[in-house]
Amino acid sequence: MSNQSDSSQSEPNEAEVSMAEVKRAHRISKVWFIPIVAVLIGSWMIIQTQANLGPLITIYFETAEGIDINKTKIKLREITIGKVVDLQLNDAFDGIKITARLEKNTEKLLKTDSEFWVVKPRIGSGGISGLSTLLSGAYIELSPGVLEETKRDFVGLENPPVTALGTPGLYITLDSASQSALNIGDPIIFRGIQVGRIEYVHFNVDKRLIYYDTFIESPYDKLVTSNTRFWNISGVEFDLSGDGVQVHVGSLETLMGGGVTFDVPENLPKGEVITERAFFTIHATKNDVLLKQYRNAQQFILLFSQSIRGLTPGAPVEYKGVRIGSVVRTDIDYPDMGNLLDKKTLIPVLIQIEPARLGLKDTPEQVIKVKSAVMDMVADGLHGFISSGSLLTGNKYIEIEYVSNTLVSEQLYSGYQVIPTAASELDNLLEKLDNILGTIDNLSLGKLIDNAGGAMGEMKIAMKNFSKVFLQVENILDRPESEHMITNINQTLLSIDQLAKDFSEGSKTHQDIQNMLSTMENMLKELAPFLSQLNHQPNSLIFGGKRTDEVEPEGENNE
Repeated sequence: MSNQSDSSQSEPNEAEVSMAEVKRAHRISKVWFIPIVAVLIGSWMIIQTQANLGPLITIYFETAEGIDINKTKIKLREITIGKVVDLQLNDAFDGIKITARLEKNTEKLLKTDSEFWVVKPRIGSGGISGLSTLLSGAYIELSPGVLEETKRDFVGLENPPVTALGTPGLYITLDSASQSALNIGDPIIFRGIQVGRIEYVHFNVDKRLIYYDTFIESPYDKLVTSNTRFWNISGVEFDLSGDGVQVHVGSLETLMGGGVTFDVPENLPKGEVITERAFFTIHATKNDVLLKQYRNAQQFILLFSQSIRGLTPGAPVEYKGVRIGSVVRTDIDYPDMGNLLDKKTLIPVLIQIEPARLGLKDTPEQVIKVKSAVMDMVADGLHGFISSGSLLTGNKYIEIEYVSNTLVSEQLYSGYQVIPTAASELDNLLEKLDNILGTIDNLSLGKLIDNAGGAMGEMKIAMKNFSKVFLQVENILDRPESEHMITNINQTLLSIDQLAKDFSEGSKTHQDIQNMLSTMENMLKELAPFLSQLNHQPNSLIFGGKRTDEVEPEGENNE
């Protein structure tokens, strides 16, 4: 009995066995549960972190000036939206590769045409910008694109864009062969109002032309039409032509830098409004625009025996005081040109007559009519003369008119129809004066003493010739072109007087220049201590500091 009792007490019952197994399983589950929970929590945190991270982008620049890892920020309109997380050289070692992390929900800003550039202190034709970064440090500005496609790799701009993407307006391309080149940021002016700027400058080596990508802001883009002409307005423009001296002074901005203006010539219709990128030529001056506004013209040759000094390309060709064309060439590079030093050699001058100046349409068909009409006029005695346009400048122009009792047959010179020439009345007058003076010079004193009657007769003839000469002088002065010449002299003197008034003391231009110089002087005075401190302590902008006094060497005292 006792043995059975002892064995029953030593062996656990089923309830105890079950409880032990439950405890053992609880201990095992407790050991595995904690790591699993930790892994789940860590995974959840990683997922949450990744979910809250914005896109990772790559930007390529030429240099890393002012850019630091985990310091340089990405901004949009002064709001931080990311920062630089990595910086290294690109694969070709000719630039840098920036990796930046943006904030969440910024993917829609990363379009194909999005732009990035470094904001730092800059001095250009548009003024001084980025001065705030002297204290805060450089940062990268983002300009969101407008296209639908997105991307993550971008090539950064080395200079800020002149016009923000999405600005309404019109892009056009201007070309110029002029030596006065323009710069990025130079203004586009319409009747004194700035309506756009030059955004990009490119020189074509093959064509030797400078191309300017230009943006005209809305609503001024509606002013650009098919008949619009562009010309340069840089500072003070002096025009020394056959019409005298003309002075044009631009605005203070164009006086200091440069610019372009545009308009439609008065005698042309406005034309159709340009709605997409088009190409225009920048003319040197407004006068060039007026000269080149006609597309069709008929060319003729005039052959002169006298000097053509003062006659230049672009000089007017007039008939009874009305301009009908222009001088095209005054050189001698023609197949029919002989020996220049031969006294019989005539100097060719190429001119053109525009049908539109004669009241006809500017079409090739009207050019043929002009050629036929001029040849008929030549058969009736039409001739060309060299006339003086301005005594002040010495410039000359071509005057065509009829010479009575003179008939000329049709003639060609190097493939051009020839308009015959004649000496001007002034040249004839000078020739007659020369003959009279020669006659007087040839009079012998002995003959005057021996034959007073004959001498007096010759003197009488000479006086009659003098009378005829002065009569011709009076007739010339009575002609309309003489009055026009005097009017040109008066206009020239008035232009010079007005220019002197514009720049004289007390004028608005003089005051503007004085104010600008005073402002620059005050600014330099205010910057002088700041620049001096930087010169002695370059790190004082970051760490501060007080300027140390300069050490003054002491000399020996011989007293």
